[in-house]
Amino acid sequence: MKHLLSTRFQGALIGGNLIYLTPHQIAPNRLMQESKSALANGINSLIYRGKYIDRDWEQNVFSKRPTAELAIVAMLPLMLFFHDDRIKLREILISVSHGWELDWETCSSAVAIGYIISRSLTESFDASTIVAQLLDEAINLHPLLFQSLRTIDRQLNQFDSLYKFTHPSLSIPHPIVSATVLAIYCLLCAPEDLSLALRLAYQIDDRTHLTCALTGILSGAQNSIAGIPLNGYLATQDRQQWLRTADNLLATWAGVDRLSFDRDSHPLAVAAPKVIQPRS
Repeated sequence: MKHLLSTRFQGALIGGNLIYLTPHQIAPNRLMQESKSALANGINSLIYRGKYIDRDWEQNVFSKRPTAELAIVAMLPLMLFFHDDRIKLREILISVSHGWELDWETCSSAVAIGYIISRSLTESFDASTIVAQLLDEAINLHPLLFQSLRTIDRQLNQFDSLYKFTHPSLSIPHPIVSATVLAIYCLLCAPEDLSLALRLAYQIDDRTHLTCALTGILSGAQNSIAGIPLNGYLATQDRQQWLRTADNLLATWAGVDRLSFDRDSHPLAVAAPKVIQPRS
């Protein structure tokens, strides 16, 4: 195993918080800060329920219909929690999108991001084949997203500059699809270098924090917390809280008794979900 699952969870949450303006100048990602409450609500709902309950989860995350940008980031806990079952993950992301009344383009973008995260967390990510696998397995993607991803798959290795790719990408009429396509492209340009992927994301689409957030999430899941440079880690606001949140979500996924989270005197035990019972 290249990276521990726990460090990949941490990497996804921390990575999304960073915007690399230059190799040494880092800014917080405003969108992730705005999404912090929704992410916490979504993760806490999974932890305390021990499972996903559709309407309950959706209402706990947002009290009213969210914007598309906030919605796709807020689905990150589900992408992590159901990473080992891509079919179920896809069904849940579609269900949540319908519940929040998101359009087809945003729903398809969430499915694409979730698919790539799943591949990273299951140690089956290959930069040269990931897009082709996504197009083969993720049915019913919006045509706009499908065609843009197919362009990446066919021509990624043929571009000699970012401009040749990003110029047509930025003309995509749907901002969520554009951000998703660019984030996937930045990841594939630097699959083992988070800071470079984030610098590319900022250089080609500095108008939106969503492109940087999605790039950081994807690269963080792929490279884990170990792949985040020290200056990026230290620049992350509330980093200890993000790390604890990631650990608690992983513990719930693994079947740890949630009542044991804060019991330092007792070792944590792991088993299948619903097996462990509270200590008497």
